[in-house]
Amino acid sequence: MKFNSDSAFDRGSCRDDFKRDGFVHIPAVLHPNEAGDIHKVLTEATPWNLCFNDRQKHIDIAPENLASMTAAQHDRLLEAVYAPARTAFQYFYNNYPIFDAYKAGLNQGHLLHVFYEWLNSEEFLSLMRHVTGFEDISFADAQATRFTAGHFLKRHDDNQINKNRRAAFVFNFTDEWEADWGGYLQLLDNKGHIRRGIKPVFNSLNILAVPQMHNVSFVTPFAGGARFAITGWLRYGASV
Repeated sequence: MKFNSDSAFDRGSCRDDFKRDGFVHIPAVLHPNEAGDIHKVLTEATPWNLCFNDRQKHIDIAPENLASMTAAQHDRLLEAVYAPARTAFQYFYNNYPIFDAYKAGLNQGHLLHVFYEWLNSEEFLSLMRHVTGFEDISFADAQATRFTAGHFLKRHDDNQINKNRRAAFVFNFTDEWEADWGGYLQLLDNKGHIRRGIKPVFNSLNILAVPQMHNVSFVTPFAGGARFAITGWLRYGASV
């Protein structure tokens, strides 16, 4: 994996933007062929779980269990997800936990694991230290995400005790996305107003400071595709 040598992003400007706004958007970040390879793996060769929050506990439903669910069971699952979302934190989307799978030795050689290794290379981490100004960043974790119709991530600030998060990152691998479909990363002010909405542009990287209130807006029933990304956090301390 490598950065796109033809990309025009200026590292000094990225650092200035992050310092001023707590956020930076970098387009055309990876070599186009490698971005295309990742998109192909995400669309064709990733074992997607379905994840959501159940009373502050993260739940993953494995692909084989999803495939065996009846229509009635799926309807009950939707109600179990949507009902608490009216008043409490909730999320609902497909994920592949790259960090956990890599640590467990699963799916060795999978391209998403190769990408995870690059995320923890000096090439990537040194750029992240420069852009964010956090020289103590020592590793990145990661998950792949797929948002389709009915999926969402409610507002939160990514600040969790003992996770040692300095910043969050989102690599987008979404092709041909429309604003009307939802699925935007939205940065929120302290009154809940959207101060910035970011389209999931193919082969772009978003970096946002932690803590910072944000969400991913509800993907509409008429969305014409899936929103693919690799997301995670830039952390300090030991990788455990």
